[in-house]
Parts: sequence; C-alpha cells; structure tokens
Amino acid sequence: MDEERQSDHRRWLRDLELAHFEPTSPGMPYWLPRGMAVLRSLQDHWRRAHERWGYQEVSTPLLARDPLYASSGHLEHFADNMFFVDAGDGDRMGLKPVNCPGTMVLFRSRRRSHRELPLRLACDDPPHRNERSGVLTGLLRVQVFHQDDAHIFVTPEQAGDEIVDLLRLARRLYAGLGLEFGLRLGGPPEGHIGDDATWARAEAILARALDAVAGPDGYDRVAGEGAFYGPKADLLACDRLGREWQLGTVQLDFEMPRRLGCRYAGADGRERVPAVIHRAFLGSYERFLGVLLEHTDGRLPPFLAPVQARLVPVAERHVAGAGELAARLRERRLRVEVGDGTERVAAQVRDAALRRVPFVAVVGDREAAEGTVALRGPGGEDRGSVRHDALGDVLEAACRAPAV
Repeated sequence: MDEERQSDHRRWLRDLELAHFEPTSPGMPYWLPRGMAVLRSLQDHWRRAHERWGYQEVSTPLLARDPLYASSGHLEHFADNMFFVDAGDGDRMGLKPVNCPGTMVLFRSRRRSHRELPLRLACDDPPHRNERSGVLTGLLRVQVFHQDDAHIFVTPEQAGDEIVDLLRLARRLYAGLGLEFGLRLGGPPEGHIGDDATWARAEAILARALDAVAGPDGYDRVAGEGAFYGPKADLLACDRLGREWQLGTVQLDFEMPRRLGCRYAGADGRERVPAVIHRAFLGSYERFLGVLLEHTDGRLPPFLAPVQARLVPVAERHVAGAGELAARLRERRLRVEVGDGTERVAAQVRDAALRRVPFVAVVGDREAAEGTVALRGPGGEDRGSVRHDALGDVLEAACRAPAV
C-alpha cells in the first residue's frame, strides 16, 4: 500500500507540474504547459502510427440534437451519463459521450461502395460523460477526455481478419510503451439492442479473432460485460505492482450502423449494411497517462517526458553558453530547460532526478572550453563527454518515439 501511495499518479501530476483539478470543474483536468507537452507527444505518436496503418482522421461536432442519440440507442441506454444543453424553443442537444454516432453520420453522408471497405476512420475528439462525483479519480476517471478512437467499416466477412490485425497492432503499441495486456471477452448485457442471433454471430467472430491472437485459453469470458450494441474485447494492462487496468477495447457492432442508416453497395450492386469495429487501443490518453505514471513511478519514456534534458551550468558564468546550446536543441523540437547556476551541481542533478528529467548535461569551465557537455542518461548513467554539434543527434535518437 505504501508503494501504491508513493506512485499515485496524482502526486506526479503535482510534482511534475502536469495538470491541476478544481472543484468548479470536477473531473476535468486543467493541463499545464508541461502536461500539454506530454499529451501532445502521445497524440502525435498516435497520429503518426495511424497514418502508417492506413487510417483517415475525422472530427465531428461536440453537440447533437436528441434524434441522433435516440437513433443510436444512447438516449435509452446512456442518457444518465450524458450532459445536455437547452438549445431554446424546447430543443435539447447532448454533448457527445462517444464518437461513434458522429462518425457513422460521416459514413452515410454519401453513397459508399464495397471497394472502399475496410474504411478506417480515426477521431480523437473529446467526449464528455456525466460521472458520479464519488468515482472521479485524477486522470483515471474523468468527465472530459480524449480517446484514441477509431471506427472501421467492414463487410461482415472482413471483420474477423481486421480484428486480428488490430489486436496485433495493439500489442506492438503497448510493447513500445513498456506495457503488456491480457484480454477479456464481454457478452451481451441486460437490455442490449439487437436480436440474440445477431449478437451470437458477432460474439463468435470476435471470439475466433481472440483465439487466433491469444489462443482459446488465453483470455477470459465475462457474461454481461459487452457494450449495449455489441460484444467487446477489453485490453487489460498489468503494471509493475501487479495491478490490472482496463484500458483499450475492441467492439464488433452490427446494430448501430443499421439504426443510423449506414449502407454500401455490394459487389452485386445491392445495398448492404456494414459492420463497424469500435476500437480504442489506449482507452483514453488521460487514463493511459495516469496508469503509465504509476507504472513508471513518474519516469515516462523519454519521448513523453515533459522535460527531456536539463542543462546544468556549474556556475553563473556558464549560464549564457548553456542557454545558447538549449536554443539550438529546442529548434530540433527537444524539450530542454537550463539551470540558473546558483546551486551546486549535485543539487541541480538531484532535482532533475526528482523531476524525472531523463537527460542531464553538465557545463563547466572544461566543457565550455572544449565545446562539450558531460552527459548523464536515465538512472544517472554516465554517457561521457559529448560535443555540442553531436548532442542534438544523441538526444533526438534517445527521445524518438518507438516505431509501431
């Protein structure tokens, strides 16, 4: 318990100056500059990966009138978790709690062909959910968040292979971030939409995909844990303390696209309804970062670190030169800060370690004369003397996001 308390991500939000919460906006983080740097780095990683994987990014309105959510089933099954706005004249609009209805509106906005499928549409708009105040916990449970969301429109015959590919991509993504995950298959909940035969078909497709990735005994089945529109596979990450966290999810849906009028022309020219795979690998950036902060005890991977390198001047006379070097490093989009040279080197290095800065470069008389820095890496590893003209390359390589 002491170790859990010590690694609580809310401590790191405060100590690393990442985010702040106010009672006037419960469950809605105020992102500080360093926190925005972390959040944007994770989002940039997501975008680059999705471009390589063949996704197209979209964005949809945050507000929609009730008829959209009535058609999707959210008014019946999710209204208690939604925020609503009075639009006047007896009209009401809902802040979107999910991205799927809006993405399906985009799909149906023009005639579609089977040749376009699979159509992979990614969206990281911020959903809003009205959660009970007692369940709000730092970044782990919030009311506004950014999902690494995507909806993949497929023919029913394409669904299984696409899900297998998704789960293999997810393993690579998690491995690059220092995590592994297990899988859990959730079956139909009480009051779900759609008939039992359609649910059984969707669940069988999803189960076969999990068999292919994890083996028939490599995942758990839990009755009643599916979404109201289809079965889902949850991605359960395990942290360094042995705790399990539900993060990502892959869901197979035959119902919502039918209800929202999604259609495509099949090879025979006849109109057909696509299946939709709802997919978020990380779940939400906020929750994922909260888990990652606890898993790493605040030592985020260098590409996500709020400050990637600190230049430590031995004395005040070294500050100007360190500042010039920092400016050149920032031109390469490295996140660098410079000490003021008023504290002893040991104190500055210790402070950088406490603030989880992965790289420290010391600049003294000898280094200034030679045009070098004395570089230390994560965990205080001695990287030796590095020339100014090579330092950018060294840090860029060390702070590069993992290939996925």
